[in-house]
Amino acid sequence: MKISELNSVGVEQLQASQSGATGPVRPKDGSDAAPPGVDVIQLSPQARLLQKASQIAQATPEVRPEKVMALKDSVEQGTYTVDSQQVANKLIVEMLTEKT
Repeated sequence: MKISELNSVGVEQLQASQSGATGPVRPKDGSDAAPPGVDVIQLSPQARLLQKASQIAQATPEVRPEKVMALKDSVEQGTYTVDSQQVANKLIVEMLTEKT
């Protein structure tokens, strides 16, 4: 299906013609809208929170050098120990909760 020659009918014009109003369509809260032809996006508080969390995650380095150095020093000095019971428990929990 090919659509052409829309005669520049915009959403504002269509809404105004359906409601009998003249001029640009304004938000229901009475505030001034952006000039006609300008798109405006309003994010919900949850979306803003997700956006901020994403920005923080992207700014956080994948490798934390201070932790790597501490572990490396422990291994080199022979003071690094592994709790085999804890490792086994985590493996079992991961296997049981793994989705296939």
